[in-house]
Amino acid sequence: MPLELDLILENADVVTMDPRTPRARRIGVLNGRVVGLDDEIDGCTAGERIDVEGACILPGFIDAHTHLELTGRSLSCTDITGCTTPEEALAVVAEAARTNLSDDWLEVTGYDQARLGRHLTAQELDSATNGRKVWVQQISSHGSVVSSAVLAELDPALLSSPDAAQGLFKELEQNAVVRQRMPYSLDQVSQLVVLAAQQARREGITTCIDAGNGGEVGSLSRVDGASYLAALERGELPVRMQLMPSADVLTEIGTHQDDGFRRALPLGLRSGFGSDWLGIAAQKIVLDGGMQMQTARMSRPYAHSDDIGVWREDPQSMVDAAVDGHRAGWQMALHAIGDAAVDLAIEAFEKAQAAWPRTDARHRIEHGGAIREDQLARLASLDVSVVSQPSFVYDFGDRYAEQLGEERTPWLYRGKSFLDHGVRLVGSTDRPLPGDPLRAIQTMVDRTTRSGQVIAPEERITVQAALESFTVHPAWLLRREHRLGRIARGFLADLAVLEHNPQSVDISAIADIRVLGTAVDGKLWWA
Repeated sequence: MPLELDLILENADVVTMDPRTPRARRIGVLNGRVVGLDDEIDGCTAGERIDVEGACILPGFIDAHTHLELTGRSLSCTDITGCTTPEEALAVVAEAARTNLSDDWLEVTGYDQARLGRHLTAQELDSATNGRKVWVQQISSHGSVVSSAVLAELDPALLSSPDAAQGLFKELEQNAVVRQRMPYSLDQVSQLVVLAAQQARREGITTCIDAGNGGEVGSLSRVDGASYLAALERGELPVRMQLMPSADVLTEIGTHQDDGFRRALPLGLRSGFGSDWLGIAAQKIVLDGGMQMQTARMSRPYAHSDDIGVWREDPQSMVDAAVDGHRAGWQMALHAIGDAAVDLAIEAFEKAQAAWPRTDARHRIEHGGAIREDQLARLASLDVSVVSQPSFVYDFGDRYAEQLGEERTPWLYRGKSFLDHGVRLVGSTDRPLPGDPLRAIQTMVDRTTRSGQVIAPEERITVQAALESFTVHPAWLLRREHRLGRIARGFLADLAVLEHNPQSVDISAIADIRVLGTAVDGKLWWA
């Protein structure tokens, strides 16, 4: 008697990412799993057969570093992304204040002082909104401008610097604003997560790793994990979610001296807890700032400046926290953008492994925005992956190259150098910043900025390698390489259906390929 499957997709251009069977034409799905390809499903019947008319099917993209809460907020609040002058931005803010007459905070997204030519000021926000509380967050989340109504409720000691007096706060300085505004309710957070996850699904993403849950950076509530669980229980979560708790969520816990670590989540929950639909991934520690605000920590000053960036906290305390997390069994994710921050991350991983050797720890560096040549071999020796945001080269590469100067421009968001040294390259979006997987994949291959400048062409990689960075490699980071990231028998039926094959079109057209639909657990959603 022939086996009856739930679904057969046929007449497809299937790119499996499985070296044993790189290409196929048909996929069979049963109970959320791929049960066979091509002749493996000969004779099978199916509850549903779909002719995709030559569309390309890839494993669903895995976004290894994103911020769904912040993305959802950016999709629902006042957006000044398209503005190119302060006057234009303030006019949009003023119109939002006129049409939204509540006493709630007016939150503004899409703020990029470089595009506007300068920072906005508290006084300008006051004039535009008639004295309301306004929070304008820089697109990188490494800086904010707020109105005088917000300043009035802050400790006057925090307003002693000229920047703060004008409403501008960077890095940890923002925490006072965050504490005044937060938390969002869990119901609000849940709605924003679902909104952002729906956008991710439209881009071919079927799994997201949310970076910084519960912490002062990246979350809207200290207990935001409950909002993800609520969405899952309601059947509203469009994609799989793995949460990356921020280090400041962990607390000192009275562990036994033989345990060797001090800090943990309640009950000792850590990386690996949960399910394929919702679980705990790495623990995140932010070492430095961001390139957008010129706060990423560099070993030498930025070009035409005395700035070298900032440490998020005392360097030794951050190293100690990373070693402690390693000893407790966590996968560690260290935010390190500047090359000095990468040095500190390497130091932390080396000390951790020397004190408590762990094979297959699968630690990760988040961003790795500026990595020197001499750091590559050390990263490889530690088997540390770099979770990169290639779209930053497209959107901000011109600015970053100017900030670093000609000598250091080749350090920016490397590609081929990682692969040549055996460093696993993992792609991500870092939403709500610009960029989606297909834009990132194209940028990995062509290294071209929005203006047409080519940044470090020697770092170009193949389309195949770029696709692996959004499928195979993040699945490995999640320890799900045996069921995610490929289209093969026994793997979860998570799929991205594209109008064209990224390996067949002109490189310049990859970012414009239309995503026709996705499947998670074999359940199809059409765009």
